[in-house]
Amino acid sequence: MFRIILLFYCFLQTGIVQSQFPPAAGKEGSTAIKADSNCFIAWAVSAESQIGLRDISTPDSGFASIGSNNSVLGKALKDGVLSLGDAGEVTLYFSSGIVNGEGFDFAVFENAFNDSFLELAHVEISADGKKFFRFPSISLSETNLQTDAFGATYPEKIHNLAGKYRMPFGTPFDISEIDSNDNPLPPVFYYVRLIDVVGSISPVLGTVDSKGNLINDPWPTNFASSGFDLDAVGVINTAQTNSRHAMDKEGIRISQTESKIWIHSNQPLSDIMVYDFSGRNVLFKKANRYDTEFYIENLQRGSYIIKTGTHSQIIWVE
Repeated sequence: MFRIILLFYCFLQTGIVQSQFPPAAGKEGSTAIKADSNCFIAWAVSAESQIGLRDISTPDSGFASIGSNNSVLGKALKDGVLSLGDAGEVTLYFSSGIVNGEGFDFAVFENAFNDSFLELAHVEISADGKKFFRFPSISLSETNLQTDAFGATYPEKIHNLAGKYRMPFGTPFDISEIDSNDNPLPPVFYYVRLIDVVGSISPVLGTVDSKGNLINDPWPTNFASSGFDLDAVGVINTAQTNSRHAMDKEGIRISQTESKIWIHSNQPLSDIMVYDFSGRNVLFKKANRYDTEFYIENLQRGSYIIKTGTHSQIIWVE
């Protein structure tokens, strides 16, 4: 009996380990960010790509042919997508810069049409377009059986890989998760590179995560929209807007003291609105003509956007 209980316990523990990351969009604990969220304040302004074959195991399969570099500029859901093909890549430039601020710093949008048909890509960032830093990816998907062209991949088994969430939701990335020998990392990044994951479980053809595990995702995809389909990349923390304590032209300052968020102003405040990263309004404070200070408390752990007048700032609540 003890042996049976022990085996059952090990089975449960394995299940927990194999499903340890945030789940699909709309489920409790998901980190998916909707495309129209107020947290996005900048988008890519230019892009260069190297498109891969439709099927890397078949040299005469031709190249993926959906979209162009212009498809990935600007906001999500705007100009279609760019299909990268097997091992294809695209590098996007952001004139705003991206910084390691509070919470997530940017999000990547793919065009998956449901929660389990997921095509994945590695994500890298660079300050100068030459030296790139890769986010440490993890895939816990089984590799005993190849996921076919329309097979299922589950977001709770994926971490730091673009394409984790269906449209219209983006997969967010936090620069503080990058483990690098460069200490500190560059203060501002201007480039994001997406590299298609070749989802083959063949050790010769396949792509591995940061732990050396093969990443199993739909493959082969020998058609025009082969590989990762990039829609857009939205920036949350930019070099211009990331100072949590900086005074803006309205004289507004947002700071934190333990569990409270303080909003100070040199003049009466406008109405105060707080949004979570799905774009949902979680708090509204009607201002009166005398308020120059206001505090917020009892927010759950996570990232929020606080807006008052034309001032908008991202804060992270522990």
